[in-house]
Amino acid sequence: MIISVDLITSNIWTVILITIPILYFIYYRKFRIFIYDQPKKVTKGKIARGKCPPSYPNGKFSSSSIVGLANKKFLYHLGWFWLIDSCNLAPGGVRFINHCGRDVVVFRGHNGKPYVLEAYCAHMGGNLGVGGRVRDINCIECPFHGWVYDGETGTCVFSDGENRIPRRVDTFEYADLERCTPCSSANSKSTEYLQKIAENQEIKLKTYECRELNGSIFAWYHADENLRHKPLYELIDIQDEITRNTMEVRGESINYVNCHVQEIPENGSDVRHFDFLHESILDSISFVKFKWTPSAERATNPDLRQIMAHSNPSAHAYKMHLFDKFLTEDNVRYINVICLDCSIRFFDKYEIFLFNTTGFQIGPSIVYLFLWSPYFKLTLFHTLTPLEKFHQRVVHRIITSTWMPYWLSAAMLMGEVKQLYADMKIWNKKIFTEKLNYNTKNYADKCLHSYRNWYAQFYEGCYEREAKSLSW
Repeated sequence: MIISVDLITSNIWTVILITIPILYFIYYRKFRIFIYDQPKKVTKGKIARGKCPPSYPNGKFSSSSIVGLANKKFLYHLGWFWLIDSCNLAPGGVRFINHCGRDVVVFRGHNGKPYVLEAYCAHMGGNLGVGGRVRDINCIECPFHGWVYDGETGTCVFSDGENRIPRRVDTFEYADLERCTPCSSANSKSTEYLQKIAENQEIKLKTYECRELNGSIFAWYHADENLRHKPLYELIDIQDEITRNTMEVRGESINYVNCHVQEIPENGSDVRHFDFLHESILDSISFVKFKWTPSAERATNPDLRQIMAHSNPSAHAYKMHLFDKFLTEDNVRYINVICLDCSIRFFDKYEIFLFNTTGFQIGPSIVYLFLWSPYFKLTLFHTLTPLEKFHQRVVHRIITSTWMPYWLSAAMLMGEVKQLYADMKIWNKKIFTEKLNYNTKNYADKCLHSYRNWYAQFYEGCYEREAKSLSW
């Protein structure tokens, strides 16, 4: 029997034309399900969490309470926190952001620069992020009465192009708002409830240091007012690394987790849990499993390079390159490093090395994972944002080689999210344990002990309490 070349070619093209739409369907449909359906499947519940540290790292109660907002936390933080993706803030764009225990407005001036201010107008409390508009290059106008604030300084100004004159006002406050009693005076029948506390003074809204890099906008929070504009460390900019390795951003997953904020980043240093939660590749195939070999150390460890050395010369060279590029004297105190080998095991006998990961957790909420493989390079950029107490937004952004098919990068991100789901089953129902029992002769428990001591620096000077307010 002779089969013609034309018939073979025709059959090959038929298979290709059928396969490509199927792969794209898997990429598009499944990818979007992971991004958009997940928040609907996981809802917040009032679950006991144990005795916890404050919900937001380095929180501090505001000296001025806002009346009418019962049980609201007013907290300040130490660290860089994600605000918004750059692509979602066009020039002239204004957004109201409510997370990390505070309300801010972020806007992009007509000069292309982002600015972050406290959200409420000092006049009558209008929300600048809802209906506010950008004026005169880098100012924002309140939608309520048109008061204008300079994005650089937060000063309320009369603005006309380049000419800006600070607005000067008198300041009043209620003498006793909770009991609604008038001001004390010689006249016992006084009906004055507002008392003047300052006159003819300039007014300012708080401004926050912000950075735009890696496709996102971040704000710096600190409890100490003297350090609000003096970040203790800077974020890692990976754009040069992306360009050097001919990579591009392919997508992101957005997930919501109900647990204390520390539980999620602690995951990387919990080296033992990989054997229990992340062994499975597919639940239906038990003879093919992941094998993980993790380690975790503080970046300040003088023996870090020896501990994290890799037997593969290429993987080792890439890891040392990352250490040289991103670890500096200024930031090592605020970085925890993880190293992770991943292999695939068949029938618990045969192994194929898949990739090595070098990870940097910088501060309380940001993680960079650099994957080296004989077959590809890949970077994952994680951000963690506290939306409410025990309610966290987790984003994984995937950056891959430009040659990689989109369906394959989507499948890799789906695999990452599958591992996240395994963790979420634990996080959503666990408590934060105040009293810990460690076997300090065991490397896994040593990592956990070290991590909790490292992470605690982001709670320094931190406390929280309920705002006194009227109950309705």
